[in-house]
Amino acid sequence: MKRAYHDILLPDGTLQKGPIVVETDKFGRIINWHKLEKEEPFTEWIGGTYKAT
Repeated sequence: MKRAYHDILLPDGTLQKGPIVVETDKFGRIINWHKLEKEEPFTEWIGGTYKAT
């Protein structure tokens, strides 16, 4: 599942400004994240800050 957020807070406390796309597996674990450069199909916009654990 791909969701887009304004920012991502990484486990080390670093705030990465976005917009950011976070891709997760079916259990909600992060597979990948990257900056949103253009519109991406099948990406749900959530907004706010994603807190990575």
